[in-house]
Amino acid sequence: MTSNPGDEKIEACRSEKKMATPCCRHRSLIAVALVRILFFCAGKVVPMDIGMLIAIVVFIATIIAIATGIRHRSVVALLGAVLLMVTGVLPAEKAVRFIDFNTIGLLMGMMIIVGVLSRTGVFQFIAIRTVKLTRGNVPLTFFAIAAVTATLSAFLDNVTTVLLVSPIIISLVDLMDVNPLPFLMTEAFASNIGGTATLIGDPPNIIIGSFAGLSFADFLVHLAPAVMIVFFVVTAYLMYRYRGVLFRARGNSEKISRVDESRVIKDKALLFKTAVALAGVFLGFLFHHLLHLDAAVIALFGAALLLMVIPVNGEKVLQDDIEWSTLVFFAALFIVVGGLKHTGVISTATEWVAPYLKGHPIFALLAVLWISGLTCCFINNVAFTATFVFLVDEMAFTLGMASEPLFWALALGACLGGNGTYLGAAANIVVADLAERENARITFSTFMQTGIRVVMISLVVSSIYVVIRYGGVF
Repeated sequence: MTSNPGDEKIEACRSEKKMATPCCRHRSLIAVALVRILFFCAGKVVPMDIGMLIAIVVFIATIIAIATGIRHRSVVALLGAVLLMVTGVLPAEKAVRFIDFNTIGLLMGMMIIVGVLSRTGVFQFIAIRTVKLTRGNVPLTFFAIAAVTATLSAFLDNVTTVLLVSPIIISLVDLMDVNPLPFLMTEAFASNIGGTATLIGDPPNIIIGSFAGLSFADFLVHLAPAVMIVFFVVTAYLMYRYRGVLFRARGNSEKISRVDESRVIKDKALLFKTAVALAGVFLGFLFHHLLHLDAAVIALFGAALLLMVIPVNGEKVLQDDIEWSTLVFFAALFIVVGGLKHTGVISTATEWVAPYLKGHPIFALLAVLWISGLTCCFINNVAFTATFVFLVDEMAFTLGMASEPLFWALALGACLGGNGTYLGAAANIVVADLAERENARITFSTFMQTGIRVVMISLVVSSIYVVIRYGGVF
C-alpha cells in the first residue's frame, strides 16, 4: 500500500513535536492543521491544476511563516506575493488589480492626519479626562474603551477608529500604570464587532450592501441587535480573561487627580486646523455615496490639504508617521489571497460544499455564517467577501431560498471572523503595529489564542440570533 505524502509530512510534524518546547508545540499544531487542509484540498476539491496547488502552498507557507515569526510579516507576505508572480500563477499586471486601493489609501490618509493630531497633545488630554471621569477605576475604563471603540466603528471605518483610539489607550495605560496589551487587543476586537452593525462600519458590509442593494437602514435593523448582544457577551468574556490585570491594578488615582489636562495641549492652532480637517473627512465618509468618492480618496484629500496649511514639515510627517511596513504587508497579502481567487481555489472549495446544503435552508444559513467566520480568521475579510457574495447569490438561487438572510449571515461571519487572527481584518494589523512601537508586542499566537475564542463566542451568539430571527422565513 503506497503512503500518502500528506501523511508522511504530518507524521514528521508529530515526531518533531515530541521534542519541542511548549512554544514550538503550539507552532507545530498550526503547521499540522494547515498541512491537513492542504492535502484535504488536494485530494477532495477536484479538479486541481498546478496553479491552484502553487497558490495554496504559497498561502499556507505564508501563514505558517507569519505564525512562527521567522521574519517580519511584511517581508514574508512580500515574498509570497512575488513567488506567485515569478511562477506565473498570478501575472504582475493581474496581481496589482487585487491590491485594494481603498484600504491602502485610507490607511495612508488617516495615518497622516492622526500623526499630525498626535503632535497637539489632544490624545493625552482625552486620556486624562477619561480616567478622571472613571476615577481611575481600571475595569470601568476598560469597558468604556471597548464601548467607545465599538460605537465609533459603527460610523467610521475600523482602521480610522483604531488609529484615533490607540494613542488615547497608550496614554491611558501609562497614566494608570497597567499592561497595555489587554486594552489594545480589546480595542481591535471591539472595532470589528462595532463595525458589523452598519453599512459603512466595515468594508465587507460595503461590498455586501453594494452587491445586494441593501441600505444603511437595512443593516441597522438586521445587524445592530445582533452586534449589541455579541458586544456585551464578548466584553464580559474579555473582562474575565484579563481579570488578573483589570481587577488587581490600582489605577494610581491620586497621581491622576493631580494632573492638569489643560496643560498637555501643545499647539491649539494646529489642533484647530487638524480638527477641521478630521471633521471634513468624517463628513466625507458619511456622504461618500453621494459624492461618488471612495473613502481612500476622501482621506488622502483631507491629509494632503492639511499638510499644505500647517507649519509642520510635511516630509517629516510622511517619513515618520506613515507605517510603510504595514502598507507593504497589506498590498502583498491582497496579492497572496488574490492568487487563491485567481486560480479558483476559493470558488471551487465553496461550490464543493453547496450540494450538501440543498433542501436545508437553516443549515445553509449557519454554513454561510460559520464558513465565512472561520475562513476570515486567516484570510482578509475584504478579499473573501468580494468573492463570496457571488457564491452566496448563486447558492440562494440554486437552493431556491431567499438571499437576504444569507447575506446577513455572511456579513456577521466575515466581520466577526476577522477577530480570529490579525490577518483577518485591517484594524488588527494596525493595532499590532502600534503596540510594537510601544514595546507591547502582540505576536500572531498571542492574538490568535484570544481571538479564536472571541470568534467562537461571537459565532455561537450569532447562530442563535439568525435561527431565531430568520428561521421562520423558510
